[in-house]
Amino acid sequence: MTNTSRLFILLITLATPCVSSFTVNTRQTSPLSSCSSLKPPSLLQLDAKKQKSKKKNKGSTSGFGGAAVVPCPCGSGSGYMKCCGRLHNDPAVFAAATAEEVVRARYSAYSEREVDFIVGSTHPLNKNFISDIEHWKETIRMNCYDNFELTSCEILDETYEGEGDKQIAKVKFVAKMTQVDSREKTAFQETSTFERAGKNIMGGAWLYKEGVIETAPGMPEPETAPKNLDEELKAQEEGQVGESKEEDGDESTAE
Repeated sequence: MTNTSRLFILLITLATPCVSSFTVNTRQTSPLSSCSSLKPPSLLQLDAKKQKSKKKNKGSTSGFGGAAVVPCPCGSGSGYMKCCGRLHNDPAVFAAATAEEVVRARYSAYSEREVDFIVGSTHPLNKNFISDIEHWKETIRMNCYDNFELTSCEILDETYEGEGDKQIAKVKFVAKMTQVDSREKTAFQETSTFERAGKNIMGGAWLYKEGVIETAPGMPEPETAPKNLDEELKAQEEGQVGESKEEDGDESTAE
């Protein structure tokens, strides 16, 4: 698929309400996969065997009441609806946000199950971009890490290079999380690159182009090279397809 085709597909898809507007109606909890074990230092290296889990009652973050004071998962100290929730629910706020704010919002989106935002904030030239948007969103829903609490996104550095449409932003951060059952803490460090894809794509917002994963300070070196979240989801999907083909082969042999 050419780069022009990817941009065209995303532009057409984002014109629909389900992707171009980030609403709390997408924040649904359903029986999804959870991680079976913890392998520090990165969430990205965890086994993700599918297990049915009970629905979580996280409460609504819309309307009145205490929604505004629910702590934001990014660890900013502000309420969710005054922090990352603004980017999740208002495309105009997202379009005007800095690269650092988008990093925080993407981190919080995994915690809050804002799948539309995760997809919508990914650059169409990201190597893990999937043209079948609905399939992509379903893949994210099925492979979220429900056994972890995302507790803080610590920004280490933010730089900008170039000008205008050619400008590139890089944000270095440490993503921290806690295993729900054992309460064991883990983290990974990433340097994310963001670029804009034009005014017609998410209003010219900063979009996630690629990321370089490193071992977070104070964490042990991993046995295998860590992956970012998008790469891990893709690897899990490919593994599931492989298992399905093996099962089909076994059935054919039995016949």
